[in-house]
Amino acid sequence: MTEAASHTGRVRVHYGMAGSVPLQLFEFVFEPTGCYVLDCGAFTPLFDLSRGKHTRRAAALDDVYDEHGLDGLLAVADTTTWLPWETVDCVTLNDGSRFTRPKLSVQTRGDAPAWSVRLHGVDTTALADGIAGVVDGATRFEHVERTRLF
Repeated sequence: MTEAASHTGRVRVHYGMAGSVPLQLFEFVFEPTGCYVLDCGAFTPLFDLSRGKHTRRAAALDDVYDEHGLDGLLAVADTTTWLPWETVDCVTLNDGSRFTRPKLSVQTRGDAPAWSVRLHGVDTTALADGIAGVVDGATRFEHVERTRLF
């Protein structure tokens, strides 16, 4: 699920998961001057994932964004990282395969952290168009489309 609003110059990438135990829920918000990375909670496989807590949290984040916009998301995130485009080396969107989910990676320069998440419920073609429009040459953007069966 993504929201691409060209009138605001903003693309929100919703419901990204990273890690193993615990899994982390992430939101990304791409803006003309940089990217917000919002860590929105940790979930354990046995107690949280099996009970759908991550899905409920993602839906709650949608509600917060609908009611309060970016400011609301920034307020409810566990941690927020702002990455100006000067610190970002490359943004990569991979369509995934038959057996893997799409993947979004934000590679950084220097000591800034890098981020890589698997996306749930996303139209990668629309997302790629949205991110490319916002990034618009400020940093390198690559869309890796699925070319094989696997």
